[in-house]
Amino acid sequence: MRRPGYLLRTTTAALLLATSATSALAQGAGKQRTDAEIRELEDRVQKLEKKLDTQQQTTTTEQKSVGDRVAAIETQVREQEKSIGKWLGIDLHAFVDTLYLYNINKPKSRTNQLRVFDADSNAFELQQANINLSRMKEDENLGFRINLDFGKVAEQVGRATFWSNNLDSTESRNSVELREAYLTYRLPFVEGLDLKAGKFVTLLGAEVINDYANFNYNISRSFSFGYGIPFTHTGLLAHYTVGDMLAFDAGVANGWDNVDDNNSGKTFLGGIGITPAEIVSMYFSGTYGPEQTDNGHSKRGVVTGVFTVKPADLLTLVLEGTYGNESDLVGADQDKSALWYGTAGYVIVKPADAWTLALRGEVFVDSDGVRFASAEAPNGSTAWAITPTVAFQVTEGLLLRAEYRHDENNKKVFENNDAAYWRGQDTLATELIYAF
Repeated sequence: MRRPGYLLRTTTAALLLATSATSALAQGAGKQRTDAEIRELEDRVQKLEKKLDTQQQTTTTEQKSVGDRVAAIETQVREQEKSIGKWLGIDLHAFVDTLYLYNINKPKSRTNQLRVFDADSNAFELQQANINLSRMKEDENLGFRINLDFGKVAEQVGRATFWSNNLDSTESRNSVELREAYLTYRLPFVEGLDLKAGKFVTLLGAEVINDYANFNYNISRSFSFGYGIPFTHTGLLAHYTVGDMLAFDAGVANGWDNVDDNNSGKTFLGGIGITPAEIVSMYFSGTYGPEQTDNGHSKRGVVTGVFTVKPADLLTLVLEGTYGNESDLVGADQDKSALWYGTAGYVIVKPADAWTLALRGEVFVDSDGVRFASAEAPNGSTAWAITPTVAFQVTEGLLLRAEYRHDENNKKVFENNDAAYWRGQDTLATELIYAF
C-alpha cells in the first residue's frame, strides 16, 4: 500500500503537468516554452516535493519509538564527528566520568585513606572530564597529541606534577591538568622506529589514567598505581618494534611527574614488550634517576612487570609486579635505602557483550613509610585489598559500573567517624562514563 505522501506528491506533479500542457495548447501547438519558464516550473515541483518530504519525515518521526529516535540521533552525531575531524584534519575525542562513593567507616575528615583519585568520601563528584586532540596519520611521519583532564583526576595528577621552579606557579593547585602534550615522528630511514617528545604518561604498571578508549577494569586504582609508580614524564622517548613479537622503549626525562626538573640529574626509562603467542603478552618497564628536590645524589629505581593471558574471548588474566628502591633517603643520617614492592592480580570475565565482571586482589608493602607517608604508620606498613567490579555497557559510548572494595592494613591507618583509626576500610562506588 502506497503512503499518503507518495500519493500527494504524484497528484501534485500530475496537476502541474496538466497545467503546463493546457497552457501550451492555449498558446498554440507551434509555440515552445522558453528555458527560463521550464526551469521555473521545475523549481516549483522541487519545492513542493521537499515540503512533502519534510511533512512525511515529521509524521514518521512521531511514530518512531524513543529508542529508535535516540539511535538515529547517535548515528547523526557520529557522522558529524567524522565530518568535523575530517575537516580539521585531526581526531577529536572526549569523555565524562561521574562518580558517587560511600565509605562505610564514615570518616570524620570525609577522606578515604590510601586512595588516589577517589579520595572523597560520601559525595557525588566529577571524577574526570577529558578532551583528546591528535593527528597521527599512517601516511604522515609527523604527528601530535594533546590530552587535557578536568576534575578530581586532574587535581591529583596536578599535585604530583612539578610544573615549575617558580614557587608562584599555580599549575598544581587547580582542577585542570595537561596530562599529555607531545610530538611524534616516524623515522623514514628506520622502519619501526618512532620518536615521542614532550609530556606523556608513564610506561610502568598495568593500570592507566583513564582514556577515551582505555578504561581500567575497576573504578578505584590499585596501591601500586597510586603509590609505587609515576603518572607522567617530560622528555624524549623512542619506540622500536621488531616484527609482531618484540617492542622496545627507551628514553630520558626530567624525572617522575616533572615538567621542570627539580634537580641537576635526569631519569632514564625503558621497557620491553614480548608477545610469544596470540593469547600471551608481557611488558617489563622501569625508571632510574635522581628524584629528590635539589638532591642529585639520591637515586630512585623502579621496575614493573605485567603478564597478560587471554585463554578465551570471555576470560582475561593479568598479573602485575612492582619493585622500588631509593638510596640515601631514610635513617638517622639518611644513608639507607627505602624499599617498596607490590603485586596485583586481575580476573576479567565477559559473560555477554554488554557485561564485564572484574576482580582485583592486591598487596603493597611500604617498608620504610616513604610511599604511603602516613602519620599513623611513619615506619611503614603493609596494605592489601580485594575489589570486585561489575560493568554494563548501556549503549555505545555509555558505561555504568558498580564496585565494592575492602582495604586492610597491618597498622591502624583508616579513619572512622570518631576520628579514630581502624585497620580496615570498606567502600561502595557507582560510576557513569560517556565517551566518544
